[in-house]
Amino acid sequence: MNQHLQSLLNFFEQDTKLSAEDKIAIIKSLKDANKELEITAFKLDRTEKVKRTTAILLEETIEELEQKRKAVEAQNRELEIESSLERVRTVAMGMRKLDDMLDVCHTISQQLELLNVKDIRNVQTAIIYESKGTYLNYEYYAKHDLLLTTEVDFKNHPIQKKFANQMLKGAEEIFTESIAGTELPDWYAYQKTTNQFADTYLETAESLTYYWYSLGPVALGMSTYSPLSEAEIILFKRFRNVFELAYRRFNDIEQAIAQAKEAQIETSLERVRSRSLAMQKSEELKEVIQVVYEQFVHLNVNTEHTGFVIDYKLRDDRLIWVASKYGVPSQLTIPYFDCEYYNSFNEAKDKGLDFFATNLNFEDKNNFYRELFKYIPGLSEDAKDFYFNCRGLAISTVLLENVGLYIENFEGTPYSDEDNSILMRFGKVFQQTYTRFLDLQKAEAQALQAKQDLIEIKIARKKAEEAFSELQATQKQLIQSEKMASLGELTAGIAHEIQNPLNFVNNFSEVSVELIKEMVDEVEKGNTVEVKEIAADLVQNLEKINHHGKRADAIVKGMLQHSRTTSATKVPTDINKLADEYLRLAYHGLRAKDSSFNATLKTDYDERIDKINVIPQDIGRVILNLITNAFYVVDEKKKSGIPGYEPIISVSTKLSPLLGRGVGGEVSITVKDNGNGIPQKILDKIFQPFFTTKPTGQGTGLGLSLSYDIVKAHGGELKVETKEGEGSEFIIQLPVV
Repeated sequence: MNQHLQSLLNFFEQDTKLSAEDKIAIIKSLKDANKELEITAFKLDRTEKVKRTTAILLEETIEELEQKRKAVEAQNRELEIESSLERVRTVAMGMRKLDDMLDVCHTISQQLELLNVKDIRNVQTAIIYESKGTYLNYEYYAKHDLLLTTEVDFKNHPIQKKFANQMLKGAEEIFTESIAGTELPDWYAYQKTTNQFADTYLETAESLTYYWYSLGPVALGMSTYSPLSEAEIILFKRFRNVFELAYRRFNDIEQAIAQAKEAQIETSLERVRSRSLAMQKSEELKEVIQVVYEQFVHLNVNTEHTGFVIDYKLRDDRLIWVASKYGVPSQLTIPYFDCEYYNSFNEAKDKGLDFFATNLNFEDKNNFYRELFKYIPGLSEDAKDFYFNCRGLAISTVLLENVGLYIENFEGTPYSDEDNSILMRFGKVFQQTYTRFLDLQKAEAQALQAKQDLIEIKIARKKAEEAFSELQATQKQLIQSEKMASLGELTAGIAHEIQNPLNFVNNFSEVSVELIKEMVDEVEKGNTVEVKEIAADLVQNLEKINHHGKRADAIVKGMLQHSRTTSATKVPTDINKLADEYLRLAYHGLRAKDSSFNATLKTDYDERIDKINVIPQDIGRVILNLITNAFYVVDEKKKSGIPGYEPIISVSTKLSPLLGRGVGGEVSITVKDNGNGIPQKILDKIFQPFFTTKPTGQGTGLGLSLSYDIVKAHGGELKVETKEGEGSEFIIQLPVV
C-alpha cells in the first residue's frame, strides 16, 4: 500500500472518536484509493515499457534503413564503375590500329572523371623498348583535351629511369612517385624537351603525383595535380585490370602489322631477285639499282638516292651507280678525297665492318658537295643550288663481299634501326645480283674473245668458218625449238601437277568467303562468341590455304629440279606418313576435279620402319606421281566399260635387308594398280624424258623421268613389274644406312 495511505489508515483505525461505521467506510475508501493508485502505477509502468520498446524498435529500423541506403549507394556505385569499365572494354575491343591506344587512354580519363576522380592531369600507356632504351607514350591530357604520342629516352632523366626500372619489374602493386618543391620546375623544363607541347598547369601546380601499374613491358599510368585517396587508387587498379584487354589487342595489331611489313619486304626483295635473274647483259646492272631504289620508296624508307659502289676492296676511287626518282641511273667515278664519308668508308673497310652510317649537318654537307661536284661534269647550277640548300645529308651503307650498297636523304635525318635492317637485307640480295653481273661480264668477255678468235679463223679458213657458222645457226635453231617444245610440255605438266593443291586452295577459299559472310551477320547481331569461333575457323582455313599454296610451290620447284641438281637437305622422315599423306592428297585432288571417280584404296605400312634421311618433298613428289599415274590407268580401264571391274590402288611399305649393297637395310614403297598394265614394247621407254602414252595436253612425259632421277639421287632404285591386262606395280627402293 502507498506509504501515505497506510499512515492515514493507521490513524483512522486508532481514532476513538469515529464510529465503527465511519471507520469501516473510511478504511474502505482508503483501500479503494490505494487500489486505484496501484492500477495507475501499473499502467504508467507498462506505458513506459512500451515507450522504451518502441524507441528501441524505431532505432533499429532507422539503422536498418541506413544500412540499406548505404548498400543501395554501394550497389549504384558498383554499377557506375562496371558501366565505366565496360566502356573501356568496348573501346579496347574496337581497336583497329596502334594509335587507337590513344582512344583507350581518353576513355579511361573520361570515365575516371565521371566517377568523381578529380584533378586528373593525364592518363597514359607506356610501352617499353628496353633494347633501345626508350618507351613509347600514348597520352591523353584532360585539362588540355589533347591526345599525344611520344617516344622518350628513359635514360635521359633520373625520374624517367626510375619509372622504366619499376615498370620492367612487373610488380602487382601500384608504383607512386610524387614531385614537388624545387623538383617540379626541373621536371616541367624536362617535359618541355620531350613532349610536343608544354603543360602550362605545371607552372602553378604545387605538386604532381604519378601512379603506375605495370604489366611487364607495358604500364598504365595516371598523373594528378593532387594525390589520390586510397579508394581512388583501388578504383584505378580496376581500370588497370581492364586495360590488359587493350594491351592484348595492341599486341595482336602490332604482330599483324609486323607480319604485313615482313611480307611487303619479302615481296620487294623478290622483285629485286627477279630482275637480277632476268639480267641478260652486264650493263643491265644499272636497271637493277633502279629497282632497288623504287622498292625502298615502296617500303616508305626515306631515300633520295640509292647507289652501289663496285669493287670497293680493289680500288681507291669509287665507281658508283646512282638511282633516283628520275628513273635514269647515273654512273660516276669519284677519286678518293678527304671527307667524313669516304674516311668512314675506308675505316669500315679496313676493320671488316659490314655497315656504317654517316650524318652530316648543313655546313659539313656543303663542304662535302663542293669537293664532290668537281668530279661530276655536266651538273647544272640549279641542281647544285638544290643540293647546297638541303638541310643535311644522312647516309647508311652496307658493305658486302665486293660491293657496297647505300641509301641517303637530304633532310639529314638518321635512318632508324628498322630502315638499316631493311638495307642489310637488300644488301644480301644485291650481293647475289652483283655475282650474276660478274658471271655475265665474264661470259661477255669470253664471248668477245671467242668472236676475236673466230675472226682470226675466218681470215685463215674462210670456207671452214662459213660452214661452221651455218652449223652454228642450225644448232641454235634446233636448241631453240627443243627449248620451246620442252617449255610447252613443262608448262602443261606443272599445270597438271599443281591442280590438287590448287583445288584445296580454291575449296578453302570458297568456304572462307562463306564464313566471312556469316561473321558479318554475327557482328551485326553483336554475337561476339560466334564471331570468335568463325574467326578461329577462318584462321584454320587460311593456314590450310597457306599450306597447300606452299605445296603447289614445292611441286613447281620439284618439276624444275629435272634440269638442275637439288640443293634441298635430307631430313629424318616418316616414310609411312609421307606415303599415306600423298595417297590421300592425290585421291581427294582427283575427286575434286572429277566427282564421278571412285577407287578402293588399300594400304599396308610396315610399322618397323623408323625415320630415314631423305628429301621429303622430292620423295613425296615421286610417290604422288606414281599414285596419280595409277589413278589415271584404273580410271581409263573403268571408262572402257569392263563388266564388274572395280578400280583398286594399293600402297605399301616394307623394311628388308639391303642385299649386296653394304650394311643397313632397305625400305621399299610399292604403288600397285589393277589397270591394263604396260605393253612390253614400250616398257623400256617409260623412264625416258617426255615419253607419255597420255593424250596430248594431259601429260608431259616428265613425271617418271623426274621420279627416276630423284630416286637415283637418293642412292635408290625405281623398278616396275607389270602384266598386260592385269595391272602394274612400281617399287621405290631406298637404302637405310
